[in-house]
Amino acid sequence: MDRPSTHQVPEGTVAAPSAGVEAVPAPTHAECARTIVAGANRGSLSTLAAEPAGYPFGSVVTYALDGDGAPLFFVSLMAEHTHNAERDPRASLLVAEAVADGDDPLAAGRVTLIGDLGRVPGAEVAGVRARYLAANPNAGYYIDFGDFAFYRLALRAVRYVGGYGRMSWVDARAFADAEADPLAPVAAGIVGHMNDDHADALVLVCRHQGGRPDTVQATMTGVDRYGFEVTASSPAGAGRLRLGFPRPVTTSEEVRSALVAMVRQARRLSAEAPPRS
Repeated sequence: MDRPSTHQVPEGTVAAPSAGVEAVPAPTHAECARTIVAGANRGSLSTLAAEPAGYPFGSVVTYALDGDGAPLFFVSLMAEHTHNAERDPRASLLVAEAVADGDDPLAAGRVTLIGDLGRVPGAEVAGVRARYLAANPNAGYYIDFGDFAFYRLALRAVRYVGGYGRMSWVDARAFADAEADPLAPVAAGIVGHMNDDHADALVLVCRHQGGRPDTVQATMTGVDRYGFEVTASSPAGAGRLRLGFPRPVTTSEEVRSALVAMVRQARRLSAEAPPRS
């Protein structure tokens, strides 16, 4: 069966993209995937079971990342997934974005890291131990247990899903070279502040800089170093809209300055626009 390349959305439920609006910079899928994985320390590890032979075996694990973004685990030598990996190193780790109560988990991002699970060489253990404890401080009480060991998932492929209609295979080298978004730790606060206190400003920006002059309601849904995403609603329907910052930003203060400048420009454009009939 052929695999569809896009979702088949019913007519009238999503506004069509506006003509004449240039594409704006956005994180690559490698950057998106790295951000999701770097923003968590827990996932679902799948190994190939010894019994029943060859079936996927899922385990909840905690992890840290090495400098190339490869997951590092501290696992019990008695654990089933450890025995599985010793027989067959092929494994994967699924990491998903946190989802607020009531939100659709399938609209959130997730990453599947695929590779070979092997024991960390003794010469690297001290550095891996420090990384693991930094990411999982509660492991301090068992970090010196003799029946545990450090393992690394050497990546071969990465599958990124950013919600409905956003997905791709990411080259393992591209994932290793990508940087997690610096705004990830503060993004939720920025989004909440804009929606709670500046919803009218978002409408202006969508109308005059986003090519959606009929926007009557706008909700920011995400922000990153390159720009932000909004759900813009109009009589024609609701559509996802991306707007770019004049230059990449790395702090919440830089985001504030960029947004203030964009809103000021939108207000000038609004004052200069002829009255709508």
